[in-house]
Amino acid sequence: MPEWKDQFLSKLDQVQAQWSKRFDERLDAVANPAFEEFGVFLRTHGFHLSSPMRQEGRRSYKFELSENAYVLLIFRSSSVGEFELRCECFVPGNEPMMSKSLGRVMDIDDAWTRGQMQSALDSFVDRLGGAPRRERAEELVAV
Repeated sequence: MPEWKDQFLSKLDQVQAQWSKRFDERLDAVANPAFEEFGVFLRTHGFHLSSPMRQEGRRSYKFELSENAYVLLIFRSSSVGEFELRCECFVPGNEPMMSKSLGRVMDIDDAWTRGQMQSALDSFVDRLGGAPRRERAEELVAV
């Protein structure tokens, strides 16, 4: 039995690494180009864009208007074929607004990615402009 366990864990590690690689490849193919396209537009309107976290199975995209006014999207591979997206919106004088959604790696496409970025930026500008804050500390939505 110990030999089987070692072999099984070795195979499981390989499978998990493959899914993590697929996740990173999807972000490289879809999210990075969308982020760059948003950057071309947003930089002309005073935003600074960066990708502060770039690790295997994790990636973040930051849309920053000032040091304390920004949106941060964090993608994290959570299990085989699945990922988590956290959106954090920081506006001066307000508590940070955070949301979390779960999805499948195969559903990361251009339209979905752009929609997530647009929605996050819309929420940011609404809050920056003083729109009433919706009471939700954290939201869990299945994609």
